[in-house]
Amino acid sequence: MANKLHELLAVEQDRKHKANQAVGEARNTFTKKDPYFDGMVKRYIALEEDSEQIPDETKEMVHTIKQKIDEAAGIVVAGIDAHISKEETNASNVARADLEVDGVKFGTFSATSLLALEAHLTKLKELYQAVPTLDPTRKWEFDKKDNIYKTEPEVKFRSVKRPKVIVKYEATEKHPAQTELLYLDFQVGKYETTYTSGKITISQKNELLRRLDTLFEAVKIARAKANQVDVNNIEIGKRIFDFIHKDIL
Repeated sequence: MANKLHELLAVEQDRKHKANQAVGEARNTFTKKDPYFDGMVKRYIALEEDSEQIPDETKEMVHTIKQKIDEAAGIVVAGIDAHISKEETNASNVARADLEVDGVKFGTFSATSLLALEAHLTKLKELYQAVPTLDPTRKWEFDKKDNIYKTEPEVKFRSVKRPKVIVKYEATEKHPAQTELLYLDFQVGKYETTYTSGKITISQKNELLRRLDTLFEAVKIARAKANQVDVNNIEIGKRIFDFIHKDIL
């Protein structure tokens, strides 16, 4: 972070712009590239010794929600810090209030800084609202080793049709046996499909949004408190016009 205001001003707009881009890109990935967060391994197991061997199918996961948000957060943090640092540097030392949420103290900020923070939180809420969640039709378990969700293998059998002669009537002394050729399904193998996902649960997403709402409400309350200070009335407008108009108008 810059030590002088002129140094901060030189980079602040660029950092805010990059932060907005990072949020927009992440939100676009969440809404338009949902499959990036899912993977799959489909294995074939033959049930007969001489059965056809079928190669495995795999779909690699591109991102996890945590990876994508962490990637954006590194850029967004720089943008927020630069913006709030500028506001705090420019702010009066009078209109200030403490920001505390659920026992976590964030510090004391000016009304203008809190207003700027509201704008950043609004954009972050749009990002978290776009976070895709796990398919609720599947049973997921969190794998702590890989930090992703997985399912138990889903089994589906593979069948092939083969001819089989069915004896409808046994042969007698007077009549030959009556048979019929049928094509029946025989199970020759099975597919075991394990699904993986870097998404989060619906309840986790709801909790993230709840925390954002709680923080947003606390910022609004702090800003209202900061704005309760007495106004420092400055009367400079008439003097400006007097200076401009002197001896002319």
